[in-house]
Amino acid sequence: MKFLKYFFYALITLASLFVWVFPQLLRCFCVEYDNFLEIKPNIFVEEKTSKMQQDSLIKYVENAKMRLKTFWGSKNGQATIIFSKNPKTYQKYAKTTEGAGFSIGTPLGSWIILNQDGLNVDVIAHEMCHDELMTKLGWWKTKQEIPTWFDEGLALMLDYRFVSSQDSIQRYNDYRNEVSYLSAIPIPLNELNTQKDFFGHGERFTKIAYLTSAVEVSRKISMKGKKEIFRIINKTEKEGKFEF
Repeated sequence: MKFLKYFFYALITLASLFVWVFPQLLRCFCVEYDNFLEIKPNIFVEEKTSKMQQDSLIKYVENAKMRLKTFWGSKNGQATIIFSKNPKTYQKYAKTTEGAGFSIGTPLGSWIILNQDGLNVDVIAHEMCHDELMTKLGWWKTKQEIPTWFDEGLALMLDYRFVSSQDSIQRYNDYRNEVSYLSAIPIPLNELNTQKDFFGHGERFTKIAYLTSAVEVSRKISMKGKKEIFRIINKTEKEGKFEF
């Protein structure tokens, strides 16, 4: 009986610690019990979101899915979409006030949190691409093997906010021009491997990091096509080691 009592206390302590360290994750798990409405399966909007915004979100999610299928060939990710019209609510779920969208991926589920700036196809497709890559490789391999620059550069192939050209060579050239406009010296990829590396040095650095990542991924696509990206991903899945 003492063992069970100590085990119970330990379980309660671990659960409390988990909630304290990862409050956003708990909120995502329990979003249906918060002040949100499920307007479509796995699409939640904050209460008092206008009907126009709800309809726009549904349309943009469908368009983002089509963009994802066009690039990947299929869509297997099942991330829950959470739209927050209130910046404070967005911060509660995304643990940040920055950006238009934020992805949370775990072995138990994935969520895409959007604010009002994320109410468009580009942001949703970008975040869906993160989820698709993690679905393909699994949570552990994605976290251990995939550098942040590749994850973000790949997502920008579905996100046309910086560069809109669909021709692979033109897209690569446009990204090169964009990054050279901001910085004469590109950021070395080995300095963009982790989220802290990528996002931890201010807004201007992060923008250059995004563009640098997009240059590398688009360069590979312009030379060998999307199939080379999928070869790299499949090799990582099978061998457990990322090589670009």
